[in-house]
Amino acid sequence: MRVMVIVKATKASEAGVLPDERLLTEMGNYNEELVKAGILLAGDGLHPSSKGKRVRFSGTQRTVIDGPFA
Repeated sequence: MRVMVIVKATKASEAGVLPDERLLTEMGNYNEELVKAGILLAGDGLHPSSKGKRVRFSGTQRTVIDGPFA
């Protein structure tokens, strides 16, 4: 079974502000347990949605739009 954990963005997370130390420690401990159990395949983070792009397809035309919420 594969699972993707996605946390809803906030203004702070979009601005690159890290969570408090306690939460980071708890998250690290949880990830460590997943690694020891052989469950965690990757722990790569995603970029903020503000850095995203949207591609619109219409026939053979492609339009790239900055961000999902320009």
